[in-house]
Amino acid sequence: MTLKTFGWLLVLLVAGLAGFLGTAMAMIAGVAWALGLLAVVWGLFLLAEALRRVPLRDLAWALGVGYGVGVIRWLDAPVEAGSGAQWLMMGADLLVLLFFGWMAPAVLGLIARRWALRPEVPVEKLASPEQLRRWGPKD
Repeated sequence: MTLKTFGWLLVLLVAGLAGFLGTAMAMIAGVAWALGLLAVVWGLFLLAEALRRVPLRDLAWALGVGYGVGVIRWLDAPVEAGSGAQWLMMGADLLVLLFFGWMAPAVLGLIARRWALRPEVPVEKLASPEQLRRWGPKD
């Protein structure tokens, strides 16, 4: 692992932590703040996908996963250890993490690809019958 790779992993870890802390603060402030933060995170992901900027997309993904961990923390309810409710809570936590880390980015990526502006690719005109008649086999 090179120093550049380690630095990038550290940046992604800090982005995930920032997403978690931002979610915690937004949840304390109210639901509107939490939904606004989610809109900013997903908007950043859509922008990065549309512009095809991989580092920005990875950063937005890490922010989204941090947001998901914050949602898990907010949904966590005290349950007794070893009870069936504990397993239900862990299953719900896993579903939330799968949604924010895998399903939401996939759906947002599909949306961004559909909306992305595609540059016009120059296409060569087909030869007319007159040109085909004049051209030899070596043309």
